Amino acid sequence: MRVGAALAGSAGRFRDNGRDMSGQRHRGFIDELARYAADARWAAIIEPLAAPLRVAVSGRCGVGRRTVAHALAEAGVPVTPDADLQVHVIAEVVKPEDRAEVAAAQLPVLVVQNKADLAREPLAALGVPSQPMVGLLAVAVLDDKMWDALRALTARPADLRSPDSFVAGIHPVPVDVRRRLLDTLDLFGIAQALAAIRQDASKAQVRARLRRLSRIDAVLAKLAALGAEVHYRRMLDAVAELEALAVTDSRAAEFLSRDDTVIARMAAAVDVVEAAGLDVDRCQSPAAHLRRAVRWQRYGCGPVSGIHRACGADIARGSLRLWSHTGGSP
Repeated sequence: MRVGAALAGSAGRFRDNGRDMSGQRHRGFIDELARYAADARWAAIIEPLAAPLRVAVSGRCGVGRRTVAHALAEAGVPVTPDADLQVHVIAEVVKPEDRAEVAAAQLPVLVVQNKADLAREPLAALGVPSQPMVGLLAVAVLDDKMWDALRALTARPADLRSPDSFVAGIHPVPVDVRRRLLDTLDLFGIAQALAAIRQDASKAQVRARLRRLSRIDAVLAKLAALGAEVHYRRMLDAVAELEALAVTDSRAAEFLSRDDTVIARMAAAVDVVEAAGLDVDRCQSPAAHLRRAVRWQRYGCGPVSGIHRACGADIARGSLRLWSHTGGSP
């Protein structure tokens, strides 16, 4: 077997910690499959693999469920009841109905603590991943009238001790505009915008600051990690279809045995076990590859779920492939 740029590229995908927002390193498997064949049978296998993760959003009334759903949709996440993942939104405290909803969930769940700027206590443990967020700031749009009002508020501060005092106080900024600011940013967002404007921030810079404070990107990253197992299951389904196709199509057998395919499967499996809190050694020496192969072969033979057993096998197989090309004996 010849060692070339393809193998180096595959190993690079294994080392790379980078992910796009829609998923994980499973893209490597999809890209290899898409390049390898283009007939209808292969296209039918690729289509479900490439589908974006769909998210259902749940939560009690008043916690900002619609705002969080809007923020996710604006970020390009398909929000639908027919979903792969569930986002359960809570506000300042976890209620018994929140615990019941999470416990009864049939999908992987991410708990989003909306209105995190108002939370006085850390989020209570629910046994699932969680992430604080300020949903209003993730979807905030400042038109010219609101921007002018914010600039006026920097020159003549208003009473920001409470929503009522902000709206009711005497101020050159009209009451209706102050209400719009409150609806769009809340007091926390208004205060942060004013602080940025006092430092000569532009509208675009203020918007970027509000987005950072919203923590929407952290929510997206958590969803990407949570979706690793969904993508990996899709990949295993595709592998099963390709193995069946290999009976009559030699290209399928060839594809499944290629270096790039083996390493792409390994990279997708790494995402799953890392999302579960396990570490995978990324050293590239022959000894490291062999050590990794032995460790994950043993892991897959232990008391783990079927999906983690498959991950162990894929990581071991990929590590042995890398080992054989970095000085390991056959």
